[in-house]
Amino acid sequence: MIKKVSINFRPDDSHSIQIIKKICTTLSDRGISVALPYYSILHNEGLENYIGDEDNYLSPDLAIAIGGDGTFLKTARIFLEWQCPIMGINRGKLGFLTEFSPEEFEHYLQEILTGKYIVSERTVMEAVHSKNGTEESLYFFNDAVITKGAFSRAIEIELNVDDMFLSRYKGDGLIIATATGSTAYSLSAGGPIIAPLDNDVCIVNPVCPHSLSIRPVVLPAKSVIRARALSDLTNLLLTTDGQEAIKFSGGDEIIFRQCNRRMKIILHPEKNYYSILREKLNWG
Repeated sequence: MIKKVSINFRPDDSHSIQIIKKICTTLSDRGISVALPYYSILHNEGLENYIGDEDNYLSPDLAIAIGGDGTFLKTARIFLEWQCPIMGINRGKLGFLTEFSPEEFEHYLQEILTGKYIVSERTVMEAVHSKNGTEESLYFFNDAVITKGAFSRAIEIELNVDDMFLSRYKGDGLIIATATGSTAYSLSAGGPIIAPLDNDVCIVNPVCPHSLSIRPVVLPAKSVIRARALSDLTNLLLTTDGQEAIKFSGGDEIIFRQCNRRMKIILHPEKNYYSILREKLNWG
């Protein structure tokens, strides 16, 4: 039973305020607690009473993300430890993850609050920067990307899968994408689309490789992928979901592996993954 809902949106998105007010009214009428983040934009909108302390905000029964896929991914990162389901209301452009439109969300929210909803549990992966016995890690839901920073030189990356040598890639970088992230950067780089109905795979996709024989590879998500930059560059960058980054140097090792957490997406009851693909990619 849903007793508390936390809402996340872009801190500068004033157009989300009216949606937030509608949600707060709906939830308050049902006696459901609402928690909003501490964003200054809320203080001039009569929503101050809904701003909760951090512990209260981070422990909801349901999270609502208002915005585009980037906002949804940030919301998933915020509530990853709590593992609550997330409803996405689309105020972005594509909206692969934010499945409910601003025009229809109220009807479906009423259904969700009664427990009538379907959750899709998506793979979450971890990128670990390992150097001199120390580790620094980032979680990702879409993709992790190794790039060459400001230099125009190609970088060479050695890749091992489950302690078995796979290949060396020379080019602009490397993408490790989940099935959910197959329609993000990896798709732009020529990677395959993988229906996230099967969450047990990931994509290794070189960016602009110097050899025409190099192609994306689909691997089991449980694989432990080790990437080591062979180039002697010092400003390499590991970016996850386009939101967090770690700087590293040639010779450092990056480990990609599946973690035991899941991103829980509330699905639109009248859409499916293939209809969303047709709509967002203008097929047919």
